[in-house]
Amino acid sequence: MLEAGLTATVSMHVRDADLASAFAETEVEHYPHVLSTPALLGLMERACAKAMVSALGEGQLSVGVNTDMSHTQPTALDVLVSATATLSKVEGALYWFDVEAADPAGIVARARHARSIVDHVQIEQRAERRRIA
Repeated sequence: MLEAGLTATVSMHVRDADLASAFAETEVEHYPHVLSTPALLGLMERACAKAMVSALGEGQLSVGVNTDMSHTQPTALDVLVSATATLSKVEGALYWFDVEAADPAGIVARARHARSIVDHVQIEQRAERRRIA
């Protein structure tokens, strides 16, 4: 059983694919050349998932089920950004984390994120059934 206070950190250097501008799909879409919120959320989820590794059994993984995130500062290309997740509580099947992301200039985002443990084969089968529904 995981205990409140458990922490994990993951870091990355911002790449071209992580930029908000990489999400533009049409000529009329224009986004800045800064770290995108989706890429930052992915980093924050990775920190939470890393914290949960010891709770996983054979064939299990953790998935995100709820996020409340505030992305307040921009981060430029090639800058190192880190996310630190702290387990705040376990509530039934949900593992709740407080997460902070920072670059060398300080905090860029905060989030409250919940994860659940699932069987990896079963969740992929459920997704396939939804494809053909």
